[in-house]
Amino acid sequence: MSIINRSSVLGLIVGFIAFPLLLWGGAYVYVKFASDGFGSGGGAGLSPPELPAETGVNLDWTVKTLDGAELNLAEHARGKTLFLNFWATWCGPCVAEMPSIEKLYSQFGSDMVFVCVSNEQAVTLKKFMDVKKFSFPVFITSANPPRELNETAIPATFIISPEGNILLKHVGGADWAHESVVGFLREKLGRG
Repeated sequence: MSIINRSSVLGLIVGFIAFPLLLWGGAYVYVKFASDGFGSGGGAGLSPPELPAETGVNLDWTVKTLDGAELNLAEHARGKTLFLNFWATWCGPCVAEMPSIEKLYSQFGSDMVFVCVSNEQAVTLKKFMDVKKFSFPVFITSANPPRELNETAIPATFIISPEGNILLKHVGGADWAHESVVGFLREKLGRG
């Protein structure tokens, strides 16, 4: 019985051809998706989130600015609606939804508080924001979030009323500039 036979040689040849193709193809798809989400639109083909979902949350939670200053969310968002997004630079769906968050921020940034939170290094986040030319505020987690905001997957986004009620909760990428979200926020902010 021979260790090397026709089937094992054929398997090795197919493996040497297929493996690099799968590896490079997967890398290409990941890079393409992370860079522009397979499209140039604000939501990159993502669906809008489901609206609404009301439950209460205690926002007495501290995050850090990219310069290291601590910020209490309850104080920071006092009297305003809060857009809270958990994300990471290495997360494809997170990156895909960012252009739509930027559009939403440009529309509602003066009426709402935007807090996009990551647990990555400040230097990584600064570089990412500079390269992508996003202007919405980014923060670093300095402690575990309140139980109501503790999700195991990212991106996870919450829209929270000035009274501390979760008006919307969405896990996964979404088109945050979609007309349904804009209409929902206009209604909640009294800009009908």
